[in-house]
Amino acid sequence: MPNVRPRRPRVLALCVLLGGSALAACASDVAGTPVPAAGFMEHPETTQTRSAIATPPRIPDPRGEVDPCTLLSPADLAPVGGAAGPPHPGSPVPGACAHLLGGHPDNTAAAGFHEPFPVLAQRQPRGVEVDVHGYSSWLYCESVTGYQTCTAATAIRSDRSLLTMLSLKDASAADTADRLFGLTSAALRKLPPG
Repeated sequence: MPNVRPRRPRVLALCVLLGGSALAACASDVAGTPVPAAGFMEHPETTQTRSAIATPPRIPDPRGEVDPCTLLSPADLAPVGGAAGPPHPGSPVPGACAHLLGGHPDNTAAAGFHEPFPVLAQRQPRGVEVDVHGYSSWLYCESVTGYQTCTAATAIRSDRSLLTMLSLKDASAADTADRLFGLTSAALRKLPPG
């Protein structure tokens, strides 16, 4: 009988990106400043550095929460490789739900709810503030073990952010961020008024 490893979402990449200090030593730094991809920045003049984060973040209409595993549908995941198996609730962090994707074995998309926007922005000083349909979003990309992983923390309330993540093997930061914008937009549309 062959030894088959069950496919699990890439937990390391998101933990590193969200500030998992115990795992931070495993990440390789990417030189330079992240540049928002198409879609993440409708108004180029709104790019902010860490010292100029919107205070408070822009939240045009506060949003509530739903089951994180319903934030990304099979149709939403089709442009990034499609779902490859069932969703994984509580992964890669509590309050999120990861979906393995077709293509490379560990390609992963995730969505869920996490800490407030300013907290995540502080943990990722090399990220950039971008606009997602009028909401402040903190975009951060990093390459970890050959996978380009981008996260977006979108302010939906003062105490909560919508977290989206995409990790793709051998992809550029710009391409991954552009595809993540589509996932973030899809998840944001599914949130009820808060």
